[in-house]
Amino acid sequence: MFQKSKNNLIIIIRAFVAVLLVFAITAVNAQQAKTYEEARTQADQLYRQGRFFDAKAYYQMALKFTPEDVHATAQINTIIERLKEQQAIEEEYYEYIDLADVLFEEQAWDRAMAEYRKALRIIRDDEYALDRVNLIQRKKAEEKDKVISYNMAMQEGNAFLTDNKFDEAIETYQEAHKLLPERPEPPEKIELARRLSGETADKLVVFKEEIEQGERYLLVNNYVAALQHFETAQILFPKNTNAKKKIKEITPMAEKQIAYNAVVEEADNMYIEKDFIAAKRKYEEAEEDWPENSYSADMIGRIDDMIADRLKNLDENYQKSINSADSLLALKEYNVARSEYNMALTLKPGEAYPKSKIREIDAYFAEQQKEFEANYGNMIAAADKLFDEFKYMQAKEQYELALTIKPDDEYPKQKLSAIETELALMEEQKKLNATYYELITEADGLYEAGHYDLAINKYAEAQTVKSMEDYPQQRIVAIRAMLVDADKQREIDEKYGQLIIVASRLFKEDKLNDSKQAYQNSLDMKPGELVPIQEIKRIDSIVDARIHQAEIEKRYKAYIASGDSLLNLLEFDAAIAMYTTAIEINPGGALADQKRLAARTMKANHERAVARQTAYDEAIAEGDRLFAEESYELSKTEFEKAAELKGDERYPRDKIIEISGVLKRLEAEREERYTLAIVKADNLYEQEIYSEAVIQYKIANSIKPTEPYPNQRIMECNSLIEEQLRKLRVQYDIAIADADKLYAAKIYDKAINAYKEAERVKPDETYPREMITKITKYIEENAIVDVVEQIVTINSNTEQRFAFEPVRINVRKTNYVLVKARNLSDKAFKIIFGYGSDNGKSGGFVLQVPQDTEYNDYIIRVGNQYKWFSEDNNWITIYPENGDIEIKMVRISTSN
Repeated sequence: MFQKSKNNLIIIIRAFVAVLLVFAITAVNAQQAKTYEEARTQADQLYRQGRFFDAKAYYQMALKFTPEDVHATAQINTIIERLKEQQAIEEEYYEYIDLADVLFEEQAWDRAMAEYRKALRIIRDDEYALDRVNLIQRKKAEEKDKVISYNMAMQEGNAFLTDNKFDEAIETYQEAHKLLPERPEPPEKIELARRLSGETADKLVVFKEEIEQGERYLLVNNYVAALQHFETAQILFPKNTNAKKKIKEITPMAEKQIAYNAVVEEADNMYIEKDFIAAKRKYEEAEEDWPENSYSADMIGRIDDMIADRLKNLDENYQKSINSADSLLALKEYNVARSEYNMALTLKPGEAYPKSKIREIDAYFAEQQKEFEANYGNMIAAADKLFDEFKYMQAKEQYELALTIKPDDEYPKQKLSAIETELALMEEQKKLNATYYELITEADGLYEAGHYDLAINKYAEAQTVKSMEDYPQQRIVAIRAMLVDADKQREIDEKYGQLIIVASRLFKEDKLNDSKQAYQNSLDMKPGELVPIQEIKRIDSIVDARIHQAEIEKRYKAYIASGDSLLNLLEFDAAIAMYTTAIEINPGGALADQKRLAARTMKANHERAVARQTAYDEAIAEGDRLFAEESYELSKTEFEKAAELKGDERYPRDKIIEISGVLKRLEAEREERYTLAIVKADNLYEQEIYSEAVIQYKIANSIKPTEPYPNQRIMECNSLIEEQLRKLRVQYDIAIADADKLYAAKIYDKAINAYKEAERVKPDETYPREMITKITKYIEENAIVDVVEQIVTINSNTEQRFAFEPVRINVRKTNYVLVKARNLSDKAFKIIFGYGSDNGKSGGFVLQVPQDTEYNDYIIRVGNQYKWFSEDNNWITIYPENGDIEIKMVRISTSN
């Protein structure tokens, strides 16, 4: 950056000096050129010497003497073109110098030297460029030894990494990093070595665990389980000789154990069927196959002990087995019954009855077997089809089922053996595939990270696992071909690096489109490189952000303009909303905040003016009303209030003067009017109409303000009014509490009545009406069935029936009926509702319809009526008594 600033300074100084020279020579010419010929001769001489600025000054002087001189004009134009060419050459020179300086700072010596030499081709013997070239040559000489040592360290580290000697590899890479800290390869290799070391360590942990598990199972002679663990360990490290040795040693014993387990399983089944003699023979057979395993001997001993125990109470135990077997046979539990008969025969081998029963059961199974055998061919054909379709597990089930029909048939056994072989091959292939793909994934990762030697080793290892696969060899050939083209790649890297530097400089100069194009060119040269991709995304995001910001600014200004227009129309709330939206769009914009504050101030002032005008209008209207009622004192008070609100209005002042004249005229009647007001007030007081009494006492007080009686009575009335209000509040609170309890208990019809009572007590309270609306909405939304969905008119004293599907019994106790109806008559009347089922009428309820023309909602709790929830009611009748009714809805709902 310093060098770039230095070059810019040189340009400025040169330009400044050139300007000074122009002015200086112009001044000299003004003194020295006395004639046109002298100026022209001097100009031509300076032009031939290449002193263009000086020549231009003399040509200009010649034109002062002879303005139409064609030669002087042409020469001046030529000089200007020459100077432009010279400026272009200097600009090209400084572009090379700027790029070379950037490369120099990044220690890209070869590329920096190339740029400095390009600059020297433009301005030969330039001292700055020559100094830089010499400095680069000295630095390259100093670093040559470091590079040699660095390369040797990297080669040694790669060798250690190939041999999985991770600690030695890390130590060697760290030495290389110390030699050339700016090189990215050593840290990348160190990270790779640590990652591979961790992965190998993790695999080694699992490997050791599998070996230990295998050894534990060997200690308890479970060879099958041990073999599985050793095979898993071998998959993790295929070259491990210990795992291979163990697998070879225990495979025969595992096969022997599998055969032993098959005989024991057969014996266990006989034991379960209580065929103890046959089970004992099988256990003895198993014991001969594997004497070391104590299980068969234990089972033989258990059978002997059990038989001996049963023989102690021979007749009783025999009869128990016979009774149990007979009961099971009656229930067609043939297998279990056969087991009990076998138990009886074990106790008394010579008895004919259990033998006959076993023959009977065998005959049943033989009959079943015949039926199975009739389908045996179909079973085999189905199994063969599944086998040919490679559906081995389903085929296995079919062959095993066929063997239950013909246990001695060799064909299904052969096919089952073939399936086991195929499944084993598939499992082995699955393991090979897992190992192969793990190696390929690791090799691909090493290739992507640029660790080509390690990648070749992994591809070769994968080739040994699956020799028929082409991919590993293709990758090896491709990598070696790529390494052959390394020089070409380095040239691409150099050009790529230059483009990246240029793109970075353009980005710093905020020439985003040019910078993006340079990054795109570098990406075309090296597709997939992260730096240009990230920088292009960065530039796109900046451009998008600027576009977005411009859009925000546009919307921000639009909302402010809308706010201004609305403010001019005195639409304060709408204007404030516009300004608020503008603030939300651009929280940092101060203008919208200022305008919103101004709008709120204007709104407050306007509202105060409106309130003042409203109060004034109300006072005038009240004054006029009281004046018309000849309540002159009160009227005068209202007009005085109006005059205080708007002192510039003439009307209230005129009315005050008029009333004052009237009051003087009525002074004689004052006592009579006072007495009349007191009498009216006292009568109202006695009738406990305290609010109206207060008005009359105030009239009396306005007539004779000095009399204490009216004020005393006003205070008494206010106290009594407060007491009335307190009592009303108590009544209201009790009604609300009752209503809320009923609401909480979901007794909505009574809750509505209680809320209506509260509303009657204090009509100014909104809560009761809100709760009534809430209950109505809840009942309306929790519909079960609509009995009446369309508007229907029912004439007076006429009954109509409406059918519906019975409500589910589990929700009947929470049922309400919601009715929306309108009185079509000019009087109040009743509606009688009935309901019932196919068995007849079950019950009903009555609604009182008020005298109005609006739709009213009626909610009736029917779930508490026994006949409602106990019967499958499926109809409702409606009978308006002495009035026409319009029904909009009858809906059965639930409170749950």
